Amino acid sequence: MAAFFPEVLEAFLSPDFLEGVRRKFHYGDTKTAAFQAVAQEMLPLMREEAFWDSRAFLVEGRQPGESVDAVYESVIMSLGGGLDTLQERYSEEGRLSESYMLEVLASELLLKGYGAYNRYVQENRDRHVARYHFLGSEEAFPLELLPELLQESAERIVCNSAFCLIPKKSVVFVSELTQDTKVQCESICVGCHNPHCPNRAKDDSPRGRMLAKMADIPLSYGYSRIFGRF
Repeated sequence: MAAFFPEVLEAFLSPDFLEGVRRKFHYGDTKTAAFQAVAQEMLPLMREEAFWDSRAFLVEGRQPGESVDAVYESVIMSLGGGLDTLQERYSEEGRLSESYMLEVLASELLLKGYGAYNRYVQENRDRHVARYHFLGSEEAFPLELLPELLQESAERIVCNSAFCLIPKKSVVFVSELTQDTKVQCESICVGCHNPHCPNRAKDDSPRGRMLAKMADIPLSYGYSRIFGRF
């Protein structure tokens, strides 16, 4: 296991990153200082705990759309349990706005991690990333594979009986690698069929504006449970 990509963490407090997240989720200029404060609390925890790991993974049979020379590896990225504890503290103190800011900052940082992983493979292997495969989205990669992928990292990341990852700010996927220069991974969102994902929504979409306001409006019971209000 290796520390989470240093170049990504080094840019975490940069105005470009923080302002980009603030604008993406439609927070006003008045929230700039709050975003910075939350990020400053997050960074030391991530420097201590965030990590990533990859291991060779055998996939039985040829998969649809697979590149001719494809090989696979399982990949884990986690920002660590300290962020879960911090988010729980925000919720216990009734600071729902800060809790949601932490959520979107962590999500955007993990998105940056995919690009950093792509660059790592390009620079350190004789192959490059052709595609990501997420458990539960394809027949060849069922969600039930998750415990197997976590076996070697069980001291730092586990899943519960509902296949939820602990720490929560973590991702697990299978990466398809190839030497074919005509096959390149365009981005994490290519091939996604979820039109409601906030990461693919246009900046001026009603859903994007709704998500940004969610932290500052009364919530339904369901959303309150998600954010730890009950």
